[in-house]
Amino acid sequence: MKTFTLISQTLILTAGLTLAGCSTSTPDAKTTDTGAPAASGASAASGAVAIKRYPMHGKIISVDAPAKSARIEAGAIGDWMGPMTMNYPIKDDAGLATLKPDTTFDATVFVQGDDFWVGEIKASK
Repeated sequence: MKTFTLISQTLILTAGLTLAGCSTSTPDAKTTDTGAPAASGASAASGAVAIKRYPMHGKIISVDAPAKSARIEAGAIGDWMGPMTMNYPIKDDAGLATLKPDTTFDATVFVQGDDFWVGEIKASK
């Protein structure tokens, strides 16, 4: 009987220490300060998700000012996306106003979770 009690106490102590070790908290993820507008959507609502920045060089195909977007033919965007032509949201009103079809530009693509947008737009020379 003493052996059973000793084994039971050892198991309880081991289980308690294991659970205590598992309950330590980890630090929260930090977001990067980009100076860009905060993203909206599910990924932003679920907690702090770091914003990644990628340089972009592209050519404007068309601009949809009311929708705040532009169809852009872009080269590879870092390790995020290969070269492709697609619509990109533009959150920067001043940058959007500078975009005209058939012009080339340099910009930054901001990616936060599933959200992405183009900002820091500068005409290419």
